[in-house]
Amino acid sequence: MQTDQDHTAGTWGGRGIAVMALCFVLNMFDGVNIFTLTYVAPVLQQHFGVGAAQFSVVFSAGLVGMGLGGLFLAPLADRLGRRPVILFALALMAGAMVASAFAPDIWTLAALRLVVGVGIGTVLASITALSAGFAPERWRHVAAGVPQAGYPIGATIAGFATAWALPQHGWAAVFTAAGWLTLLLVPVCWFLLPEAPETAHRTQHSIAETIGGGRRRNTLLLWVATVGGFMALYFIASWITKLAIAAGLPQGQAIIASSIYSVGSCVGTILISFAAMRMDLRKLVFGNLALASILFVVFGGVHMSLTPLLWVCFFIGVTLQGGVNGNYPLAAAIYPAEMRATGLGWAMGIGRVGALLGPLIGGAALSAGLPLVVVFGIFCVPMLATGFAAMAVRMDEDR
Repeated sequence: MQTDQDHTAGTWGGRGIAVMALCFVLNMFDGVNIFTLTYVAPVLQQHFGVGAAQFSVVFSAGLVGMGLGGLFLAPLADRLGRRPVILFALALMAGAMVASAFAPDIWTLAALRLVVGVGIGTVLASITALSAGFAPERWRHVAAGVPQAGYPIGATIAGFATAWALPQHGWAAVFTAAGWLTLLLVPVCWFLLPEAPETAHRTQHSIAETIGGGRRRNTLLLWVATVGGFMALYFIASWITKLAIAAGLPQGQAIIASSIYSVGSCVGTILISFAAMRMDLRKLVFGNLALASILFVVFGGVHMSLTPLLWVCFFIGVTLQGGVNGNYPLAAAIYPAEMRATGLGWAMGIGRVGALLGPLIGGAALSAGLPLVVVFGIFCVPMLATGFAAMAVRMDEDR
């Protein structure tokens, strides 16, 4: 186990790096379990005989579940330990994914997606806290940030796998495969995932003590940042293919643009994590989201051929996802180790309000026939709010 002396010396042992890599893989499966639903949604609508508006309850249930997991289960990782909470959440997520293959109607499917979301929200906060706990101060932004890059990789892998499996085996097989693969991670983590060093002295602090007191100001700023960031992020994640078509691409090329965006998301998340070792993370978050705002206006307002449009999609992924995912290491930095999972869980749980609002606002704006540049301009507001909130966080506040 890594010692306090290792942290002071600034060394980062192979065990800590291995933990970060395993957390990266766990977040990949978060991406798989979220996006398999997105990819099979048109088939499910036909199967259940419902329209997009009715089916939206299934998407919303998953987001609500993520919020509930972050708010109520993730804090248990500070009290019971990161490892048992992660193992439980993985099993919960896997079981609900497999059960989803047998859902007889959309309401049952929505209930199961709620459970999947609870597992995802719990895992997300817990692995961030766990990975950060094994890193010395100098590497903490990297340890907290790099696992977030697994999410878009998982989404991309799920897209290719679903494109192959869906025509041959059907949507139920897609859910079953995702669930069983997730379940395989339980024994892997049982044998390979260690407990975080700081949980030797588990917290007895209440949630109010964690997010209040001398940390109240930073907590509120972080909540503003996560709500605004998730609002823009989930707007793009939900509508990028349709937006690319609206920008002039045929459907096949629009799907390629979506994949290019995901690649940029992974690159941006890793870049900001390493850049934060030498630069102020708060300035990096603001700078990324300011650039993303400019790129939003370019995407929506400038007619481009395929190649430049794909480059814009790539750099939107780099700057938007990089900036928003900067909230994870920022949260890991402002909460003490023994309260980190609680602080992260609440920040990401509250942020799901933005995740719910983003696609709804975007869908309403598109349905109203607003010009594409106006639709994108609307989401520059929450992005810049995220950047300004991050800049206002005080790193020297009571931790």
